[in-house]
Formats: sequence, C-alpha cells, structure tokens
Amino acid sequence: MQSLLQQKRNPDLRAYFVWGPYLQADNVEFARVDTAKFNAPGASYFWTPTDRLARELSFVLGLPAGRPAWDVYLVYGKGATWDKTFPAPAYWQHQIGVIQGEPLNLPKLQSRIEQLLR
Repeated sequence: MQSLLQQKRNPDLRAYFVWGPYLQADNVEFARVDTAKFNAPGASYFWTPTDRLARELSFVLGLPAGRPAWDVYLVYGKGATWDKTFPAPAYWQHQIGVIQGEPLNLPKLQSRIEQLLR
C-alpha cells in the first residue's frame, strides 16, 4: 500500500489506516510504531480504543455475526458519501480468513484502485 501511495501521488488517492485493539499486543504505542511502516503521502492514521468500527464495518461487509472487520482493505470511489453509517465499498480485500470478499492480493488491489482513479 505504501508503494502505491508513493508511486501514484494522485491528489485523489487517499488512505486511512485505523489501528484498534484486535490482538492482545495492540495498543496505542504499538500503533504509533507500526504507523512508521506505512508512512506515505495522502495517508492519515488513527487509533480507535474500541472495536466499534470493526463491528459496524462487519455488518456493511456482510461478515458472520460476531466477526469483526479488521485487517480489511476497503476501496471507495470519488462519489462515496460517508454519513452516520458506512457506505459499502466499491471493492474490498481482507486478511481475516472469511469467504466474503477476496483475500489480500496487492497487484489486484492496486489494479482496482487505479480503475477507480480513472
């Protein structure tokens, strides 16, 4: 993801990285250290102290009840409207071992992002 943001440098391309307490070692300090791995133009970084975001995204993505949506990569087009609820992404991938969506494949993810930027 970092290389995509650095190579494309498209003003319409933005990335939002959200860390939360999903693994035992996850905390705000770990998120700060991990953020350095993803330092790129057009990126914003956040820490959420609860799993609320992951639970709300789980519903939008149609994941099984009780399966939080973390380690997911959501792609939205220019016209996406964020309101009180999350819009469904135009495309998404994951690293969470569910049948919904597609497993993370960076070349394919990059291709879909580039399609939406055209």
